[in-house]
Amino acid sequence: MIEERRKQDRFLDLHNDVVLWANMIRAQQDLLMMDRKEMTDDVLYDLLKMGVLDWEAPNDRLNQTTPAMRHSTAMMMRMLSRVMQLEAKVRSASCSS
Repeated sequence: MIEERRKQDRFLDLHNDVVLWANMIRAQQDLLMMDRKEMTDDVLYDLLKMGVLDWEAPNDRLNQTTPAMRHSTAMMMRMLSRVMQLEAKVRSASCSS
C-alpha cells in the first residue's frame, strides 16, 4: 500500500524543478531495485542511468540538457514497468501455446 501510494504521488504541492528532483530520486530507487535479468536491453539501462545520475567531468559539458533528460527519464521509468509486464505476458502466452 505504501509502495503504491509512493508510485502515485504527483507532488502537487511542489514546483516543477522540485517535482523533477523528486521523480529522479524515485527513478533512481526503481532503477537500483530493478532485476537486471528482466532488463535485457543494456543500452536502454545505460541511457536510463545517464538520465538519473548527475554527470561528472569530463562528461558534464552538456549540463544544460539535464532538465530535459530528467524529464524524459522520469517518463520512461513510468512506462518501463508497464512495458516489462507486457513482455512477460507475451512470453507467458507464447510458452503456453
